[in-house]
Amino acid sequence: MKSEYVRKYREMDRDCALLSRYQTQEGEERQGLFIPDDERMSRLWGRWEQLNEGVEKLEEPDAVFSLVKHHFQDFLESFAYTLRDTQEHPEYTYLSLHWEIENVSRLNRHPDQERCEELTKSLKERCESREEFLNLIRSRHSQEELSHIAGEFVRESRMVEEYRADLKKFFPTFSDEQMESVKGALEEIRVVLSSMAGELTDGVEKQEERKNDDLNVTVKMKEEDYRTLLQKRYGVSLDELLSWYKEEMDRTRNEVFAIAAKLDIPEPAPKTMQEVNEMLFRYEGPCDSPQEMLERANEYLKRTRALAHEYVRLPEDESCRCVAVPESCKDSYPWGGYEGGDFSIRPIRGQMFLNTYNYKNVTDGWIKLNSLHEAYPGHHVQYVRAAVDETPETVKIGAKLVPLLEGTCLRTERAFEFLFGEDPFFPLFVAYRRHHASVRICADLMLFYFGVSLEEVVKLYETELGFERGTARGQVQAQQNSPGYFTCYYYGMKKICGWEKEYGFSKKDFTELLFSAGYISMERFGELVRLTPEERERYFHEFSSLLEEKQG
Repeated sequence: MKSEYVRKYREMDRDCALLSRYQTQEGEERQGLFIPDDERMSRLWGRWEQLNEGVEKLEEPDAVFSLVKHHFQDFLESFAYTLRDTQEHPEYTYLSLHWEIENVSRLNRHPDQERCEELTKSLKERCESREEFLNLIRSRHSQEELSHIAGEFVRESRMVEEYRADLKKFFPTFSDEQMESVKGALEEIRVVLSSMAGELTDGVEKQEERKNDDLNVTVKMKEEDYRTLLQKRYGVSLDELLSWYKEEMDRTRNEVFAIAAKLDIPEPAPKTMQEVNEMLFRYEGPCDSPQEMLERANEYLKRTRALAHEYVRLPEDESCRCVAVPESCKDSYPWGGYEGGDFSIRPIRGQMFLNTYNYKNVTDGWIKLNSLHEAYPGHHVQYVRAAVDETPETVKIGAKLVPLLEGTCLRTERAFEFLFGEDPFFPLFVAYRRHHASVRICADLMLFYFGVSLEEVVKLYETELGFERGTARGQVQAQQNSPGYFTCYYYGMKKICGWEKEYGFSKKDFTELLFSAGYISMERFGELVRLTPEERERYFHEFSSLLEEKQG
């Protein structure tokens, strides 16, 4: 009988995953670029309703099935938010072009001709769909919003021109013919972006110049919208954040000073966060050049990789390297990040990046910490396990995943700080970083819940963490780009570490569990923690993706 339940669950997993690709049934072909008009969106919403009803009817013979069913509910609830976003913001199809170009340039490992054809086809589809998207954008936004969107189109057009002008840098292995093909497609989409901006509103250039980085504005959201964003997209409770964010920020600040006071240094112990930051710069400062920074990071990755392979099941031939920041991320990722890789090709190779433009503010502590958080055992390990594990397809895609995703990596920073035991200042930096994570929650609430000015939030980072203005502004920009996202680090870590202590896991067993769980919500991970070891094995293996099985 249970085999019949498993079959129904795996089919539901398949159908939910297909919906996330904007397909309403298996075998349905995507007709090029998805255009979110009323007819197509109505069809998707109808399918969402069918699947939502189907999930509600799934029987739950035991706790393992309950966990998977609850995950499906998370997935559909989260995807409803994504569907609304797609419907309400058709402009994103054009404003995400820079990400696509850099993805094909930096991550796609397929043959050059395939990469060339994929990119030129995608750009051509956008050119051909210009009128349909213009009409959709006009119908979904007010005149004031259209004015802002037009400014974004102008900026996107300029970015495309920068790629076109320096194309050899992005596609060094392309033939002359391939280069000309991409150059032509980029010029065509540049003209389309500019013309769309002009048609959306008049006076865009003047308004864009006037509003360029105005720090006196606010980006406050309606309380219900912010609450819904946190809950439906990230699985974060606004009420929980409001109940403890000040207390946690005080606690992490006190921890920094307690660790600093124990250091054997000639000068007095620091009394302010600015002094802590100055100490970290003095004793483990930045590299003398961007190249030295990348080389040092790649040396640290050798150490963190060896550590990760002791604690987590990983393919022996996987790898991760550190590279320079993508152009599109240089203003919003002050220190670094992880950008994944083309995991359709073996051996698996991923890459993290450090901000080569901001290298004078990327201290040795940041380099060490990023080699843990972004790579081993951090985001790179999460990506690898998602690619190789026998999990449901919707677990590979993810639902309300960010608190577990980022909370796991924040835990990694302290759990494995011993790897750099020769550095007496690294525990201080890890504590400083944890304080940084708690400050981020305060900053997010200030921006989107309390509605203070951008200037006040920039000053929070300057005074609370001792950031120089450019780094502080970059941090605020990252939060403007992703409302709610940066609450997830500390929120997730707080819950994860609580369960690790409550249930008495060893560090090794809990680390493997975190990276085995897949892209699930914090609530679902709590259910997973409470299962027996035998039940967990069933979750890991019985519900594998039918879509992946078909591809195999």
